[in-house]
Amino acid sequence: MRNLSILILAFLTINLSAQTINPNPNPSSDLDQFILSEMEYENIPGMSTVVVKDGEIVWIESYGFADIENNIATEDSTIFLLASMSKLFTGTALMQLYETGQIDLYEDINNYLPFPVNNPNYPSEIITFMMLMTHTSSISDGPAMDNYYSTGDPTIELADCMERYFSTNGIDYDPDNNFNNSFPGLEFEYSNMATALAGYLVEVISNEPFDDYCDVNLLGPMCMHNSAWHLADLDSANIARPYSYSGGANGAKGEFTPIPHYGFADYPNGLLRSNVQDLAKYAITFLQNGSFNGNEILSPSSVFDMLVPQIPFIDVTQGLNWYMEEIYLSDGNSVFLWGHNGGESGVSTDLYINPLNNIGVIVLSNGEGENLYVVDELYNYALTLSTSGVGNPSCNPLSLDQTLSISPQPLIFPNPTTDSFTISLGKTEGSTTCKLFDTLGNLILTELIPPGVNEFEIDTSNLTPGFYLFSTSNDNTPLHIEKITILR
Repeated sequence: MRNLSILILAFLTINLSAQTINPNPNPSSDLDQFILSEMEYENIPGMSTVVVKDGEIVWIESYGFADIENNIATEDSTIFLLASMSKLFTGTALMQLYETGQIDLYEDINNYLPFPVNNPNYPSEIITFMMLMTHTSSISDGPAMDNYYSTGDPTIELADCMERYFSTNGIDYDPDNNFNNSFPGLEFEYSNMATALAGYLVEVISNEPFDDYCDVNLLGPMCMHNSAWHLADLDSANIARPYSYSGGANGAKGEFTPIPHYGFADYPNGLLRSNVQDLAKYAITFLQNGSFNGNEILSPSSVFDMLVPQIPFIDVTQGLNWYMEEIYLSDGNSVFLWGHNGGESGVSTDLYINPLNNIGVIVLSNGEGENLYVVDELYNYALTLSTSGVGNPSCNPLSLDQTLSISPQPLIFPNPTTDSFTISLGKTEGSTTCKLFDTLGNLILTELIPPGVNEFEIDTSNLTPGFYLFSTSNDNTPLHIEKITILR
């Protein structure tokens, strides 16, 4: 059995991605400790967090393990299953079709489907796009949904899944369980299958697979290059493994059990995978009235429509796929943010934004615990932060692989070390800047090595034992990033 609290502390924010060249801009050891405490209390093995404000990232930090068995730490680039947070993207895709005049939100979805969909209890009443997006369609999540799960990517096509569930000739059609007794449009019942049907409608109307539509019209323009609906389109080595937790009664430690990566055929309702770096761009897009780095994803009017109560006489918190969540402030008051959470086997996710002060908070985890207390703390911290004016995150971040492909690579020895280590640069042109960061992202020292000096000794005798991150750059071009261990 692993003592996860010790492991988390040991691997706190050891991020070997190129993002650590620009570490957390506003580190806080108090916030780190709060998050680690919450992870232990909620039995969460790994977590990534990001906060955006006024169009830029003002906090980004990751903790714990993406893979406990293989000692793989969670990084800012680690990809998580988003679960129902995915519904925000399905709604965004549908709104793009609305903007281009291809649909009307209040029209009958049967105008586009190859088979009719009606509540058998009200066969003459239409179901609209608006109803799908506000969970008032009278479509229920029936037990047939269990048939759509698979290890790995879905084994049933989205179109086949929809026909099986909704067509009266479908093998999973169940008039008693696939629909409720409510008159369409008059009662709220959260519905995964309604959002899956919305995604299928995007596929039918656009005449291209739903995931391909999102790649071209959503993920690509927002520079979300590490996000996809299917495992086949991602680097599986960079995806956090989902975990369940059991045991722990009477103060005893429980156990984490890994869950194989899985999929489901009704995937537009919850199968998107992404990381906090990409999701920061999505949050910024909505905080910037639908635009990111000059690309308009949605018009300001469509963003407004999604972030306004649409069914106030039924549920005052429900917009178009987005809903309002109450966040608690440190002064005892509270504020409502727009967003969506997600929960599936082995994952828990949250994304919330406040358009009034341009703050967004995102928390991703590979456990089944509650993230909202972390969201509260991050939001309260964001209120105290100022922005630097760096603007939107880059669409062309330098990856670790790109960094390490630059030749020659510096040689650092000994590592682990005690009182000092030497950096051997080989043949370089120009001066070399060396920086050492602690695991909280604090810059510990900077050394400028002049041209012509091939070896340079770094004094570490005054540093606390532990892990550090060492980076070198030559004329502002990154050369190398390496973890340094200091012992005593």
